[in-house]
Amino acid sequence: MSQIENLSSLASLPSPLSPAPEGEVFTQVQWDILYAILEVFVPSITTKSLATSSTDIDSAISNIRRYLPDGATDDDGRAFLSEDIMSNPAFRDTVSRKFKLYIPPADAQGLGFILSTLNTTVGSYLLTGSSSPIHTQDLATRTRIVLSWPCSRLAPLRNVYRAVTGLARLSYINNSPSIPRILDFPSIPKHIERNEGYNFTFHDFNSASAATTLTTDVVIIGSGCGAGVTASHLSRAGLKCLILEKSYHFASTHFPMEMGSAAEHLMENGGTVMSDDGSAVVLAGSTFGGGGTVNWSASLQPQYAVRKEWASNNLPHFLSSEYQDCLDTICERMGVARSTDPPALANIEHNFANQTLLEGARRLGMAVEIVPQNTASKRHYCGYCSHGCASATKQGPANCWFPDAAAHGAEFIEGAFVDEITFNPDRSKATGVRATWTSRDRKTTRILNISASRVIVSAGTLHSPGVLQRSGIKNPQIGSNLHLHPAAQVWSTWPQRTNPWEGAILTVAVTELDNLDGAHHGSKIEVVCSTPGYGLLAVPFRVNKADPTTSALDYKVAIAKMGYSTGFVIIARDTETGKVYIDPKDPARKRVRIAYTPSDRDRKHLLEAQLAGAKIAFVMGAVEIDTVNPHLERWVRPSTLSGEDSNSNADVDDDASFTAWLDAVRALGIAAVDSSMIASAHQMGTCRMSGSSKTGVVDSTGKVWGVEGLYVADASVFPSASGVNPMVSTMGIAEWISRNIVKDLKGEQRKERPSKL
Repeated sequence: MSQIENLSSLASLPSPLSPAPEGEVFTQVQWDILYAILEVFVPSITTKSLATSSTDIDSAISNIRRYLPDGATDDDGRAFLSEDIMSNPAFRDTVSRKFKLYIPPADAQGLGFILSTLNTTVGSYLLTGSSSPIHTQDLATRTRIVLSWPCSRLAPLRNVYRAVTGLARLSYINNSPSIPRILDFPSIPKHIERNEGYNFTFHDFNSASAATTLTTDVVIIGSGCGAGVTASHLSRAGLKCLILEKSYHFASTHFPMEMGSAAEHLMENGGTVMSDDGSAVVLAGSTFGGGGTVNWSASLQPQYAVRKEWASNNLPHFLSSEYQDCLDTICERMGVARSTDPPALANIEHNFANQTLLEGARRLGMAVEIVPQNTASKRHYCGYCSHGCASATKQGPANCWFPDAAAHGAEFIEGAFVDEITFNPDRSKATGVRATWTSRDRKTTRILNISASRVIVSAGTLHSPGVLQRSGIKNPQIGSNLHLHPAAQVWSTWPQRTNPWEGAILTVAVTELDNLDGAHHGSKIEVVCSTPGYGLLAVPFRVNKADPTTSALDYKVAIAKMGYSTGFVIIARDTETGKVYIDPKDPARKRVRIAYTPSDRDRKHLLEAQLAGAKIAFVMGAVEIDTVNPHLERWVRPSTLSGEDSNSNADVDDDASFTAWLDAVRALGIAAVDSSMIASAHQMGTCRMSGSSKTGVVDSTGKVWGVEGLYVADASVFPSASGVNPMVSTMGIAEWISRNIVKDLKGEQRKERPSKL
């Protein structure tokens, strides 16, 4: 077989997107204005389009020349800069889909009002200083206008800027043919290992004659990490389990997906959910397997200090040997090395970014540890896991727990959105669920009525509260106590090619700064998923105040360096909480809203770890370091600029320059609401476990207060933030809850047996 044929056999199967709804969000003029604004951030850069001088373009080509792939020429660099993404139908389709499917209608209407105002003489003058509508202006003039909006005294313009810069960059990164070429990023991973996953069978209700009334022992809502462990445990105990997932299953043959497909097929809300005030962007899995399908294999058990905090809230089991056995049981089944097993940890293979983090922390005397992986003790050098794992090695719900459940009789329904839980007449006991099933092609819907003696809500931190609220449960704690693990990043550029998308994503954690307040709130430093679809979102669009028309050129130069870069992610155990709630303007009551603003204390904790991450990159020899704040330039090592690597004063100059830059980073801080938003991929706590119905939603066994037969088993029951990547914590709690359900059932069975006389 030829090399080309071999690569073709390893390619992912296509994962086409379903059609967007009919109709238009904006008028044609509003669309014209929006695209005219978006073009400011991702223009075709030529001497004609922006009146950019040939000197500026030549300088940019010179800057990116050393980052070009082998065999690439300056002409390839010019083609990258001049790419006309605005004429690409895929770009425009992505923007349109975002508004039709994922941006709340009220937000779209607000933007539409601004766009219409910009098309009036008076409105245009008030918002732009010119009576000519903005879309009739040349690109250079548009650029100067739009790039003044971040400093506008008008809040609506600042908000529009924050929204459109993110939309433009995301749509560009997802659809640009030139980015993979300029980075030498392969669609088929260099280290790909393709294995068949489990062949699941799902109920099909396409036929009008298909029975839509079903009966089971246990119905589980959701298919994430909590659902997987629960289904496996209860099925092994002899209970008939039916698992409902609102999204759809994709076999490993479809992985890794390209970014646009992955965002829609595998992630909540087409990729991200924005907090109400725009200060945080949340990433959550939404596919069969939930977060366990898109997470990074990191398997950290909750630390003693956090377990002690949880236990102090009338939940003593968190310090019990049985709860520890729950954690150890699920780790052993997934092949997770124990922290006390150095030979097993030594088998974990680190990529360049993780090696850098490990050695840099050691050189600075910072506490650092190897992160165990849920890969059945097998090599897992993936790098693309957030796009779906082709090897089926990661022992998440779809590869470990649900196959086991299926082997013990569990059944599955995809495309099933649970409208409400049903109850007995006095609402003291859950009796099942009512769900809307939608076929994979979105052409057929059916109403399902499912009876069950136990209902387990495992829809995740964002959706479990909505299931309970739609069902009429009135506990005011539902949806409250949201924790997010707010995250910031540090990106570095190196003298050599790093291909940061290769290798196990997260195998090292720096723990030096995870207790900054004496109450075990602080930050860990880890490595972030670095495929272009995720990594390039961290590249900030910086406004060149001296000449705004060169800002897009600077942005593209920064993008071209990614193949020589690495990314650290800083995750904070947060001190304050937010809430999730059903969008009151959503008639279907399906859309989730998030009210969350990172606190001053949490932002300070992030900043301290950002500074530490930058120091690690510096001591390891990075030539550029960036805290991705658009208001501060990246640091560039002076000795690389002057060519004085052999000069005895070069190190002194580098140290002085870096120290001054760190002072600037500290002085600027991390803004609460800014165009550099804080991200989070960990959501916890909205159905909090508690010792009283006044302080939480479920009791120590996972049962919803005041309702028999109704449980919650996912990260939403965390009493507070875990402080570590939450997969193992979620699974351990689900194992604990499952054991208690089995105990309850055995107790009921004993009561039902006739006494022997």
